[in-house]
Amino acid sequence: MPDNDFASLFEFLPIGAYRSTPAGRMLRANPALVRLNGCESEAELLARVRNLASEWYVVPERREQFKAQLARHGRVTGFESEVYRHKTRERIWINENAHAVRDADGRLAYFEGTVEEISERVRERERLMSSEAHLSQMFELVPGVVYRQLHYPDGSRRTAYVSARMESIFGVKPEAVVAEPGILYRLCHPDDRPRLQAQAGKAVAAGQPLTAEFRVLLDGHCRWVLMSSAAAPPEDGARVRVGMLFDITAQKEAEQALRENGELWKTALESLSDGVWAWDIEPGTGTISPQGKALLGYRGDELGDPDALDAITHSDDLPRMRQAREAHFQGRTPVYVSEHRLRCKDGRWKWVLSRGVVMRRGADGRPLRMIGTHTDIDADKQAEALRRERDLAAAADQAKSLLLSRVSHELRTPLNAILGFAQLLELDPTQATGRTEGGPVASFDRHRYVPHILASGRHLLGLVDDLLDLSAAQIGQLRIDLEPVDLHALSEEVLGMFTSTAAAAGVGLSSTVPVEALPPVVCDRRRCKQILANLLSNAIKFNHRGGWVRLAASDLADGQVALSVHDTGPGLTAEQQARLFRPFERAGAERGPVAGTGLGLALSRQFAEAMGGRIVVHSRPGEGSVFTLRLPAATGAAVATAART
Repeated sequence: MPDNDFASLFEFLPIGAYRSTPAGRMLRANPALVRLNGCESEAELLARVRNLASEWYVVPERREQFKAQLARHGRVTGFESEVYRHKTRERIWINENAHAVRDADGRLAYFEGTVEEISERVRERERLMSSEAHLSQMFELVPGVVYRQLHYPDGSRRTAYVSARMESIFGVKPEAVVAEPGILYRLCHPDDRPRLQAQAGKAVAAGQPLTAEFRVLLDGHCRWVLMSSAAAPPEDGARVRVGMLFDITAQKEAEQALRENGELWKTALESLSDGVWAWDIEPGTGTISPQGKALLGYRGDELGDPDALDAITHSDDLPRMRQAREAHFQGRTPVYVSEHRLRCKDGRWKWVLSRGVVMRRGADGRPLRMIGTHTDIDADKQAEALRRERDLAAAADQAKSLLLSRVSHELRTPLNAILGFAQLLELDPTQATGRTEGGPVASFDRHRYVPHILASGRHLLGLVDDLLDLSAAQIGQLRIDLEPVDLHALSEEVLGMFTSTAAAAGVGLSSTVPVEALPPVVCDRRRCKQILANLLSNAIKFNHRGGWVRLAASDLADGQVALSVHDTGPGLTAEQQARLFRPFERAGAERGPVAGTGLGLALSRQFAEAMGGRIVVHSRPGEGSVFTLRLPAATGAAVATAART
């Protein structure tokens, strides 16, 4: 073909045209091909191309495949390849059509062909393929069957697509569904088929969504199916439905089991006398079973929601009941349990045992629904009260006997002394008068007897005073006069009372109570002094020669001040500490040489508690003891409270 003919034919083609040698050298290129390769002229392009296999194709083997097709068929049609723009080396996709040209002797002269860039077409195709792959992947992950069906005006239908899960879920191959669009109706349980056909026909005709549950029979087994479909844009004059099929057999079986269990529980609960309640917490609605209402004397149409139960709860029990319920709401207890009184319809109070559990919570953990029961424990509570009164009476009788036994023992010793010395005076009148026939005599013997009589009388008076104080404290009639008291001054006063006693016992006595660092405390000065005197007296009496006793004080973080008596005595066992504050309890010292009544610590604890404080002890055998009196610091609130007491 002459060159001028090539130019006239291809000069104005909108796609590239070329002529090349079999060896891969470019001979001619039209303007469209020049532009496709980013060149300014044909000469520039021809100068750049020496070997099409290595300079044109991204995969050089494509040149050999191109030539092989030409050799076999004499032409190449629709040959797609990724190539480089010769000048910019940008990678693009092209579509080639070419044929081989031979000379008069039949020898291969050159190739001629056209080149069209299809980069955008290839990219779109890849995007479509990727999208289809993603859709297919998603359909495979969906726990059901995805399908697309066309419904034609003549009543026929065609299944255009059904996902592969059709076989794994329903045992039917997707091809079988495509070949037989109505296969589901054939598999449908005979009792459900008319209803399903009617629902589906109505939804298709109206273009409305459809949700239907039905049974299918597969190999003699019944399975439940949920169908959900919706209308899609029409296609080829047909109505299009896109939908999904789910196997809900397990769900249906669970619902059936739940219904059966519910009936079982309902029957069981109705046979009991316990009341059952269900409470939707936020709206404050719910139900109370007829047994629950009858338990309180109400009819079935009375009492209302579980919220009404709070209104008929005894005011003394309400805070404790709500505290137990809140503990369960916050997850601190696995079950809500409360014993409290409810007001019956006739006005009397009845004890119930209320138990419940939160069944549903919100995403933030808030309790939404709770169910529970009420059990009548009124008879048990009355029996318990009677047992408690009986036990208290028995304990009081035992305590009275013990008190009489111990008081009689404590009274007998000083009374024997008083009576003995009085009898001596009675037997020797001269000792009583201090005079003889010859005149006055020495009063030595009288002076020896009288101190014993006075000491025994004072001991008896102190014992009676302690017993009266203990009795008054136990029945709440102990007089307490609260006021701000300076601890340093009080501790110095009490220490002064025991300086000589400690020295005589060979025990060191000291104080680390600061002068101004501590706030005053709110207490009854006389009672506080009695407590400290008792603690110091015990610490000295039960110490050893060479030991020490120290009075210390500290300001605590909870608005209290602590006064502590430390000693180097023998210490106390845990068992002794447990009995330490009982009246007449001397923790084994009653068998020792140290005298005492065993009322001092019992009174001290009563005094401390009456003043809003407490006494604690820390001790180990062989390591001494620390008795600590804690009292409220004299803040503004504490002083105001004391003034109202």
